Amino acid sequence: MSAQPQKERRPLLPLFLLHFAAAGVCFTFFTVVPIVGCLILMAIGNDPGGPMFFPIYVLGVLLFAVVITGILAGAALLSDLLRRHYRVPVWLPPIAVFLLATGITWLSFSGAHAAVPPIAGTIAALAFIIHWAAISTVWFLPRLLFRLFRVQNAQP
Repeated sequence: MSAQPQKERRPLLPLFLLHFAAAGVCFTFFTVVPIVGCLILMAIGNDPGGPMFFPIYVLGVLLFAVVITGILAGAALLSDLLRRHYRVPVWLPPIAVFLLATGITWLSFSGAHAAVPPIAGTIAALAFIIHWAAISTVWFLPRLLFRLFRVQNAQP
């Protein structure tokens, strides 16, 4: 009877830290881009939009960024946890997000034009891909810097 070596369990803390950092990058992106875009359009149009427009707009953007970052972070964490246990192709989670968002939009807005659900699914999939790119960047950048500066793990 031969004893098979136990699969080494990878710790979850680096995965959670990675997703937390990527969620921070994603939140910053979904907050800064709309606010800067609004400021640029306000400057171009020379119309501040009233005394309460910008504070309410910023509040709406922050709320949107929190909600969308939470949804995307949950979907990305779930896909990473599934990828730890099963062989899931890299392209499958964005396709699953597209199909799920299209289905939810189709069920929620059944009276809308037929093009609306695929467009909503595409927007959700692109947002998920942006979040996933943030995860990949946060995962890849330290390794690249360690390799560039020849930093190695100290062996005991």
